[in-house]
Amino acid sequence: MKITKHKDKYLIENSGEQLAKVETYRNTYHKNHCYIKFDLEDTAVISEANLFQKIADEEKSPLQVMISSLETQKTTFLASQGFKKARISHEMEVKKQDLLKGLSSGESKIFKAIRGQNDYRECCELLFNHYKETHQAINPLSATFEDFTKILPAEVYYVKNNSIQHVAFVSDNLIAYVCSKDESTFENFVLAVVNKLFEENQSIEFEADDVDWAAMTLKNLFLTDSTESFDTWIY
Repeated sequence: MKITKHKDKYLIENSGEQLAKVETYRNTYHKNHCYIKFDLEDTAVISEANLFQKIADEEKSPLQVMISSLETQKTTFLASQGFKKARISHEMEVKKQDLLKGLSSGESKIFKAIRGQNDYRECCELLFNHYKETHQAINPLSATFEDFTKILPAEVYYVKNNSIQHVAFVSDNLIAYVCSKDESTFENFVLAVVNKLFEENQSIEFEADDVDWAAMTLKNLFLTDSTESFDTWIY
């Protein structure tokens, strides 16, 4: 068998016949890792060629795979090859009736800022530091603050007591990012944001990583029966 690299993929060939392929790509916001994709039918050949170690050596970086938890054959294969599951991500779509019973009414006074305002930038700074912290052990953030703010929604809800305490960046019915300085009062704030969004939307969408306590606080406001997650595996 022969292993060759062609731009953004590695090929395993035998006498000119392609036996398996692993595609690679990079994330400009998380450059430390090489992301990979492969097909399930190629796993036997990939394993025989010890291809993942060779890619990691060639790319001079850890390898990262993001995959649905329902793809059990792939996850079993990844584990057998030395990958470790580093993060569980929940992609949520919820309705008001999914809220847990007995929750308080939420923070009585929250503010709203838009891109260009001073408080908006301060919210960005708080989120930037929170994002760096929660991603450090998985795949460190490599983007600058200015580049990071370009991907954020133009609106943010927040609470300010001398400085910004709680933050929720929103776009229509999407809660894109949340963070906080005070875990003890964050639930009331994010519940108030949720209730505000339900005033204009039938459902709300957000993503919650198990390594991010603020996002998981948001998730835990709701009773859901979702069995699928999107997980990060690192080699």
